[in-house]
Amino acid sequence: MRLAITGGGTGGHVFPALEVARLARAHGHELLYLGSLRGQEGAACQREGIAFQGFSSEPVYSVRTARGMRALAKALIATARARTALKHWKPDVLFSTGGYSAAPVVNAARILRIPYVLLEANSVPGRSNLMFAKQAKSVATVFRSFEANFPGAHVVRTGMPIRQELRAAAKLATNGSKLTVLIVGGSQGSEFLNKAVPQAAAELQREDVDWLHVAGKGNDAKVEAALNAMTATPWKSHYKVVPFLQAEEMAKAYAEATVVVGRSGGSLAELALFGVPSVLVPLPSAAGDHQTLNAGEFVAMGAATLHPQGASTPKSFAQDIAAWLENPEGRKKAREALKAFDDPKATDKILKLIEEAAR
Repeated sequence: MRLAITGGGTGGHVFPALEVARLARAHGHELLYLGSLRGQEGAACQREGIAFQGFSSEPVYSVRTARGMRALAKALIATARARTALKHWKPDVLFSTGGYSAAPVVNAARILRIPYVLLEANSVPGRSNLMFAKQAKSVATVFRSFEANFPGAHVVRTGMPIRQELRAAAKLATNGSKLTVLIVGGSQGSEFLNKAVPQAAAELQREDVDWLHVAGKGNDAKVEAALNAMTATPWKSHYKVVPFLQAEEMAKAYAEATVVVGRSGGSLAELALFGVPSVLVPLPSAAGDHQTLNAGEFVAMGAATLHPQGASTPKSFAQDIAAWLENPEGRKKAREALKAFDDPKATDKILKLIEEAAR
């Protein structure tokens, strides 16, 4: 089988695509990744030894601006070039994880009548998947609520394809042996979390808690400066700030975390894998408010606390974090619910959908 893959712009789209690619390659399938020259996918494919063809594309936020019109023009050019690439390579099927770089490729496949399978990592479809889901052979989903939010598509809940390195680390998880708060704001970091969490830690003043704050590249110095400006107290020696963590380091951090503080995008699947409860602060500007809906599913199963950014104070933030630190029984129940949410066979299920679509 010849499998074309697309999806990118951010790691949230690239990493699941690569995990499916690894399994497909192990099954003897030929691979070609088509994506944006602007995103992370080209470098990721080079590391994996996967053939990559890139196009100039960027997010189209609004066609009412000059920038939006330029982005739309790039998307149309990318569609034409993706169509040429697909006609030349002749894939049996296309798999897409969404993102701005995926739309031109999926559109080209649709025009050429190449069957395609989509993965939607959120509880509501992103703009790219929204345009093409009803014509997809299948839409693989992570959240249980997705089908109700998007009728008309052939929806199959598969779970999230997660890197095997993370799955191996999850088996060794020691969540809670030492009270540890892990703060993650995505690959670029979160300005709000970078400011608000140190203030919450100062409110708590607990020397029995370790803090590991992943601030995002270039943001760690600002967080360190904010900490240094606070009154010198013993708890500060337990607060560590890093710009980012490599895959193995992130796996170790998840495995040792008692509670995670973060946004609520598709990376929630990793919290489910490690069985760690969370305090979730949905990004207010997320398309379709999907992060609030994602968080709602975790809150409903007793695995997370919703902390709205607009109503946040250092005291309320500290209280939400402390509620998990002080509740081992609640953490145990959250772990059980999260383990039931995770599907260790997700990647296999998605590849099966792809192989069926190619027939």
